[in-house]
Amino acid sequence: MKPGLAGIILCSLMCILIFGSGCTEKHVSSDNATPVVTQVTPAPETSQDISDYVKNAVLYAKKVGKAAAIASFNNKSGPFVKGDLYIYAIDFSGTTLAQPYNTHLLGKNYMNVTDASGKSTTNLGISLAKSGGGFLLYKYPKPVDNFTSSYKISYISPVDDTYFIGAGIYTSEDQLIDKTLKKFVYDARNYSLLYGREKALKEFNNLNGPFINGELYIFAYDYNGTLLAWPYRPDLVGANRYNSIDPMGTYHIKAMIDTARNGSGLVDYYSVNPATNMTDLKISYVTNVDGTWFLGSGRYIVPGQSQISI
Repeated sequence: MKPGLAGIILCSLMCILIFGSGCTEKHVSSDNATPVVTQVTPAPETSQDISDYVKNAVLYAKKVGKAAAIASFNNKSGPFVKGDLYIYAIDFSGTTLAQPYNTHLLGKNYMNVTDASGKSTTNLGISLAKSGGGFLLYKYPKPVDNFTSSYKISYISPVDDTYFIGAGIYTSEDQLIDKTLKKFVYDARNYSLLYGREKALKEFNNLNGPFINGELYIFAYDYNGTLLAWPYRPDLVGANRYNSIDPMGTYHIKAMIDTARNGSGLVDYYSVNPATNMTDLKISYVTNVDGTWFLGSGRYIVPGQSQISI
């Protein structure tokens, strides 16, 4: 889908993208011992925090070198570990380099492991890192909630041409889909039920209509994957996009269809954000209309979105 402007991952995933916290390196010892970080940043709470957290750890890794950085990331008592938050590292072949809590997983390859939703998180993480980095949403067991599969979001960044690191925080659908976005979607659904499909679609495709609200707009598809509304891409309206993939290779229209058939819910995918001119993570909320078609709207996750919090 064409994005809005800016606004806003495992039952089988035993150790992939083990995410968490990082730190700001203030002083590094000059001897041959593992470099010591004497001051750390607070644990991340927002998308800005988590991206800054990882970027600071990248600077540290570049300064002290790969071996020393990996040693620090794997030190459970070190400055890069704060509770269930910690830096993880994976090389571009999919092998785990740093995981301070499950050290028996170090050196193992998880290229083909998927999370509870079937997402190939390692492959996606590598693609993100090779493209410069970004956010990744996935499902992961939450220890404080009896290891229930929960949403977790991380920020990934390459260190060099051999590996990347990341950090992540648990989140929820309510934190990712704010009330304004959800109301916008349900208002569009109610309008459709009240005035009928034809009139509703005409309004959804109208750039000067009531369903353009800042960065928000309504898109709509039937369950065969035919695009019914996309105000910024009228050239695609009427086209079947069932097999369309996003820039990271995800069949996002199929995911939307599956979610809408179950009523409503969150769908995440990647798209070029016109505000940043980069491929960013987009979180959309979709809902069934009458069993024959569905509609939705979404926001990008970019640094600074306060609704993404622990």
